[in-house]
Amino acid sequence: MLFPWEWLVLSVLLSNFKYCMGVVEPVLIVHGGAGTVSEDRIPGKLRGVTLAATVGYQVLARNGTVVEAVEQAVRIMEADRFFNAGYGAALNIEGDVELDASIMDGATKATGSLSGLRDLLHPISLARDVMERSGHNFLIGDGLVSFALDRGFRFLEPPGQLVTQYSMDALEEWKASDQSYRSGEGGTVGAVAIDANGNIAAATSTGGVTGKRVGRVGDTPIIGSGTYADNGLGGVSLTGDGDIIMKVCLAYDVLRTAQLTDRALQPVADELLDAMSAALGGTAGLVALDRVGNVAVAHNSLHMSWAYQRGDTVAYGASKEDFNLMPATDTPFDPLPGGM
Repeated sequence: MLFPWEWLVLSVLLSNFKYCMGVVEPVLIVHGGAGTVSEDRIPGKLRGVTLAATVGYQVLARNGTVVEAVEQAVRIMEADRFFNAGYGAALNIEGDVELDASIMDGATKATGSLSGLRDLLHPISLARDVMERSGHNFLIGDGLVSFALDRGFRFLEPPGQLVTQYSMDALEEWKASDQSYRSGEGGTVGAVAIDANGNIAAATSTGGVTGKRVGRVGDTPIIGSGTYADNGLGGVSLTGDGDIIMKVCLAYDVLRTAQLTDRALQPVADELLDAMSAALGGTAGLVALDRVGNVAVAHNSLHMSWAYQRGDTVAYGASKEDFNLMPATDTPFDPLPGGM
């Protein structure tokens, strides 16, 4: 039986060998948000990330694009009450859901971002339309809503259907506390994919932080901070204290530093996360792929749920010590009462 570090070393060696032979093995990796998660919610998060990874990977297996793969993986988590994105997103100070999302195509550097969106279950799909159909990189406000309606998106009626009991309880707890943004479960969801041709895409979606001011924007929709993809570098999706992450452009910094120092993504990501926290405070996490498909999973928060599929194997975990493998056909988590 291989230890986690042995499995990662073997994966790197195999990926590099295949790349030298002109072959890239498709991989799709997701995260379900960095923070502190209660034990009773960890199974739900692991169930969600493993499902998202397998759904996204199936897009690649059917010769779908990497953009479609990361979009579909993120959509799974946006519809899952265990994640801070779409249904189940964190609430602002007024008790409303305001959503941010971004997506990037590493082959063309095309990007699509949005912020402050309300009453739409799948902001990542609208972000993709911003990228492919708007002629711009980033839309907000009335212009974003108008564009969404023009593109055929349907907003939930009546409003407020994305609010869950868990998110309402979290807001009440926040109001009764010292109102620190850096406490509680946190979250954000994201995905990164590479296909057999070396094309890479990344996508990230979030409800932000509990108790945020109306109109607050974090790192998620900021290209280079919360999301980045470049076929020549790799792809990254971030999660954590967004007001801090965006100060250091962490997504791009991880990829560019690894390239400039000719080092693997994993140690670079670990070091830059710790350097950010030492200098500015807060915690964060990320999932990443380099240009040959090597995986990096890094976080300095207590928890971060993650999963990836490579071939017929799914790897997943929820903390630094947690590394598990299963066949992609297995479903080790019991169905949850009430579904997602």
